[in-house]
Amino acid sequence: MQELEALHGEPMSRHTFVQVGGPADWFVVVRDRATLADTVRAAHCAEASLTVLGAGSNVLIRDGGLRGVVLKNESKGCRQLDGALIEVESGVRFAALARSTARAGLAGLEWAAGIPGAIGGGLPTNAGAYGSDLSDVLVSVTTISPDGESTVLGAEKLGLAYRDSSLRSGELQGHIVASVTLQLRQGDIYSSLAEIDRVEALRKANAPAGPSLGSTFKNPEADQRTAGQLIEQAGLKGARIGAAQVSDLHANYILNVDVGNAQASDFLALIAHVQNTVETRFGIRLEPEIAVMGEEVSDDV
Repeated sequence: MQELEALHGEPMSRHTFVQVGGPADWFVVVRDRATLADTVRAAHCAEASLTVLGAGSNVLIRDGGLRGVVLKNESKGCRQLDGALIEVESGVRFAALARSTARAGLAGLEWAAGIPGAIGGGLPTNAGAYGSDLSDVLVSVTTISPDGESTVLGAEKLGLAYRDSSLRSGELQGHIVASVTLQLRQGDIYSSLAEIDRVEALRKANAPAGPSLGSTFKNPEADQRTAGQLIEQAGLKGARIGAAQVSDLHANYILNVDVGNAQASDFLALIAHVQNTVETRFGIRLEPEIAVMGEEVSDDV
């Protein structure tokens, strides 16, 4: 851990969009694929659990924090392979990639301009927006297994579905995304940038500003209403527990309205309240889109 310049007891509230979360045993920032693989191997050799964070969006870390090693992925390489085929390291942010590819005359990622997270964090949930998602452009992914071995997998091996994949809930759980290969298309720079401006304006108009969990629940498959519409129709806009509050602007966003006193337990309680209320009212159990991880605060002295 000393060789990797790891921090001991680093608060995760400093590294998540919602600004809550207890301490990590060890916290390491990696800035390239080689160090990413080295850190995975080091954790494996030490028999320590490993958690990977990208931008820290759409994640809730419990107040007891995370055991083992937490790896913050800042590997941001990107290269053009052939024509509109590109390879992108997993720490690259969606919004930055959308603009950089548009400026290079490549189209196909305009929809991603409003997504705050990183590619590596978004792939397990097949991140998407405005009717498009990663499955539309993904060719392959390079993963690092829990023992540090690198593997290239075609997109068809990932079981990509709505906000899910085998990286999240299947046989590839525990595998870390190192890079992705994306097939874009030749486009018009000005048209792509105009579309990005439109997407960003839509997000600004509909997504609340400030620390939040982002889009908290998946849209139900068995109902035409979105999660946000169900939460609003259940009368839950503005509902608050502690520092956690359902947004008045977009009901599928849960905000941190008291950062200095916020606890993850506030958000867990409000998530459960929303689920129970919507289920009682409509018979639909909303499934979280966010990842919840870490441990509760221990009562041990």
